Amino acid sequence: MQKKGWFCFSIVMLNPSQSVLALEAETLFRMPSLKLGIAKSAGTIDVSSKGQFDDVAFSSSTSFTPVVTLIQSPFYFSDDSRWGYHTELNAAYFKLDYDDDNGQGFRDGEFEGYSVSFTPVLFYQWSDKTLCRECKSWRFELGAGINYLNADGDLIAISGDKTAFENSGFGVNAHLGAVMNYKQWELGLRFAVPTRVDGNDVEVRHALSTLSFGYRF
Repeated sequence: MQKKGWFCFSIVMLNPSQSVLALEAETLFRMPSLKLGIAKSAGTIDVSSKGQFDDVAFSSSTSFTPVVTLIQSPFYFSDDSRWGYHTELNAAYFKLDYDDDNGQGFRDGEFEGYSVSFTPVLFYQWSDKTLCRECKSWRFELGAGINYLNADGDLIAISGDKTAFENSGFGVNAHLGAVMNYKQWELGLRFAVPTRVDGNDVEVRHALSTLSFGYRF
């Protein structure tokens, strides 16, 4: 029921004609542009595997990871409005290390994979509404959508025994963000709401927030 509720909310945000105003098809299904970037995550992912371990924490590594985004140009609810929306399709790679402070009898481990998310985003924006050679803008945004995770990992016990696990599945994702655009460049800070993914007897819960830097073509 929770996933169904988030899916319905995403459809409403993607198609505000049902609740705000009538939009033409070319507005709803306008072609997206490509954004390439890198991101640094902060926070932890908790992983549980039935019969093996519970709530083992993995922390984000110090490296930056690539992010590829298909993003629609923003649509504003009126000519004078600063409120608008767009949709994003993000694909990102991540790699995390075992949290040594967890104290569950492991000495090392890692968790890595990729995630793909579809996120309708509602925003309020200041300054220029478009991207150009001299344009700049700032906005706050609220996004909620669907996330697919495919990852695997391993844990090494103090005794040296190695436990491998993997997880793939769907969950919901949501974030609150602040984004600055200058020309075609973007700097964004997004605080993620915890996401939960169940699959293959492995449960993954995370609340990774990200600082990203990208270029939009």
